Amino acid sequence: MKKVLLSEKIDDAGINLLKDNGFEVKIAANTDALTMAKEIEDAYAVIMRSSELPAEVIDAGNQLKIISRNGTGINNVNVDEATKKGILVAKVNGANAFSVAEYVITTMLMLSRKLMHTDKLLHEKQNELTGMSLPGFSTKYNLNGNELAGKTLAILGYGKIGQQLALLAKAFNMNVIGYDPYAKNADIKLYDNLNKIWPIADFISINMPLTPETKDTITAKELKSMKNSAFVINSARGGIINENDLATALNNDEIAGAAIDAFNSEPPKPNNPLFNSKNTIITSHVAGTTKEANRRLGLGAAQAVIDFSNGKMPEFPVNPEVGVSKED
Repeated sequence: MKKVLLSEKIDDAGINLLKDNGFEVKIAANTDALTMAKEIEDAYAVIMRSSELPAEVIDAGNQLKIISRNGTGINNVNVDEATKKGILVAKVNGANAFSVAEYVITTMLMLSRKLMHTDKLLHEKQNELTGMSLPGFSTKYNLNGNELAGKTLAILGYGKIGQQLALLAKAFNMNVIGYDPYAKNADIKLYDNLNKIWPIADFISINMPLTPETKDTITAKELKSMKNSAFVINSARGGIINENDLATALNNDEIAGAAIDAFNSEPPKPNNPLFNSKNTIITSHVAGTTKEANRRLGLGAAQAVIDFSNGKMPEFPVNPEVGVSKED
């Protein structure tokens, strides 16, 4: 019976699909390299969530044939090492696109309508409410926010998530623009230079992968080029934004707010400046992990292993040049 090692638990639907197809499923005791290296020794496949899969762990997989990513981003997997060892890497595309797009719209509304600030002040100043109307309270503390309609949303990365986000944003009568040098035949205006986007966007949503090319796409320089009323939402990967620069910009009112779901190192360290920056929503990498999305992701990651074992190339291979061994 072939063993599938899960770095972390995936949705039960994916686990049951693997078991129904004759695989032994084992969940790693921990995601640290030492534990993973021990448990991967006899694994035919490993399914990764967001923890790291470095070269030394891949090298320890004496029987490892496929690494299946329970998600879209593969920056946590050493693909070069896997390819060198003849191990296929596969991912799941689009399974959480609606969930991530929905998260972006949710946080845009929260920031634009000042909902966090309103909730905080109502709890803190409830004794002031006697003899004052709620509209009066809102006016006194500048709690009346803005609509999304008519505002410009810039989507950085126009893949499945970006396209789904554009559909939702258009339903709010937003002006949607974007940036993606690899996108073709887009249904929104794509700019070929990010420097043209910073000064005109009211909302900037990061939906691109973390690569050497996209690392530190937004630093102090770019933040200074934005409107001081602009909001930045990062539901992709933390390294795309310089966190120290972002916190400084927020605290100096260079931009109006931010929503951050991914951090440069995860979990974020206790001294991460975004824990205490002004008007910042921080969440625990939940943008794409609704129950519905988790089910689709788990099934997709499991199906990739099953397909490969049956001599079929998975739907979304990262290094297809490795090929599929028929004897597996």
